[in-house]
Amino acid sequence: MSKLTILINLGTPDQPFEKEVRTYLKEFLSDKYVIRLPRLFWLTLLNLVILRTRPKKSAELYRKVWTKWGSPLLFHTYAQTGHLRNLANSIKEETHFDTAMRYGNPSIKKILYKSINDGYKEITILPMFPQYSTTTTLSIFELIRSIIKKDKSFFKNITIKAVKDFHDNSLYIKSCASKIKEARERLGNPDKLLFSFHGIPESYICDDEPYQMQCLSTASLIAKELNLDHMQYEVAFQSRFGKAEWIKPYLSSRLEELPKEGIKNIHVFCPGFSSDCLETIDEIGRESKEEFLENGGESFEFIPCLNSDDSFINALMDIQKQADIRIL
Repeated sequence: MSKLTILINLGTPDQPFEKEVRTYLKEFLSDKYVIRLPRLFWLTLLNLVILRTRPKKSAELYRKVWTKWGSPLLFHTYAQTGHLRNLANSIKEETHFDTAMRYGNPSIKKILYKSINDGYKEITILPMFPQYSTTTTLSIFELIRSIIKKDKSFFKNITIKAVKDFHDNSLYIKSCASKIKEARERLGNPDKLLFSFHGIPESYICDDEPYQMQCLSTASLIAKELNLDHMQYEVAFQSRFGKAEWIKPYLSSRLEELPKEGIKNIHVFCPGFSSDCLETIDEIGRESKEEFLENGGESFEFIPCLNSDDSFINALMDIQKQADIRIL
């Protein structure tokens, strides 16, 4: 078996403590694709101010969601990888699967070198971000290209291709719709369904950044699968950081406004997150819920991410075969 698909997610600290969180945040926030301020200014601010204050606060949040298996993001991505291996064996698919993180461990570089040393010649990169963004997917591609550039001889006779996005993949859309249907059957229909996606700065939107459009497309396709009209759902963006304008509407603003509009029973689903993590479990499941209820909402239900649902594992098996970007 010489084919390998690597599932790559964003990343996580090794432990939910200040030291490990600082190491993780330094790598993450040093990425020029994530923060696009002038490098000298930003790196000075990052090292002298942000990394001296934020790690402690972030570590407290990570401890709230940490499991006996470690980081929920890493755990779920490993679980998805394991389920894909089992599925591949059951259908006699000659592809192996592994896990890597853009920031932190297991690192992309480590997994690439290990995989090639183990004899894999054809490698597919599967970023676990349904919607393409320069801040996530492109950052992964450029890191891999830089690793190859520094050691061209090692990567001789190796083929590396990648999946750019799967925001409109029919099996992925059906997986999301199925997850929401299950919640509605169990909890009843809400006044409104909110699709919450991670935000990015408004200034990043350009011809090379289709993220916002793909988020809207995904939401529309899921709503169509659920037979929802435009009054029964809406899209919002979470996780704003800093003082710059980010793509709107902000989730926090809508949570404050909805009860005043008579919308007091909502379900929230995050189609842009393939695995539950700090941003879904704590930011949505706890923080957003508190905000909605404090502003007059009566019922807030967070619908978990796809994680290792069978339908999503089947979707991933299909998606990884459709790699359309050639990296090497």
